[in-house]
Amino acid sequence: MDANSELEVSTRKAAEAGNVQAMSNLGGLLLVKGQYEEAERWFRQSAERGDPTGMSNLAALLSDRAPAEAETWLRRAAPHRETQALHNLGFMLHQRGAVDEAAKWYLMAAQRGYASSMYNYAKLIEETDPLEADRWWERAAGTGDVGSMRKLAERLQVRDPERAAAWARKAEESARGASG
Repeated sequence: MDANSELEVSTRKAAEAGNVQAMSNLGGLLLVKGQYEEAERWFRQSAERGDPTGMSNLAALLSDRAPAEAETWLRRAAPHRETQALHNLGFMLHQRGAVDEAAKWYLMAAQRGYASSMYNYAKLIEETDPLEADRWWERAAGTGDVGSMRKLAERLQVRDPERAAAWARKAEESARGASG
């Protein structure tokens, strides 16, 4: 038995014994294997037992085919400050045009260190609060987010060309490193 099979067996035993974290983890293992229905079953059991990660995972699985149910699960996970749920709820609302509410959820995820939320939040506030947007892009760039590095370099071009050039170089180096 290989390590992946052993992991699945031990995770399944824990999930079947009622461990909600194991239920969510098993759902993830099954999802990777393309076993969507069984993955959904385990995510749902975890979510229904109050696990915020299970709620977030179930929502991600449902987002395309049942967006209203996905949003419900994201909203249930959000008070637990589950970072991925906060971001995904922001994204879902942003896509729907509920920009103010999206900004609220992006900000919460950004404050938890999630670079994609930092970028998206900055994008939403760049017209109304450009300096705050720059601060968020800089924080995201500091995590290694190449898109934020590029955006920051672009925004600093006029007022601080030296820093702009430094961020542009760092973005190029990071992009090369990621693709090489």
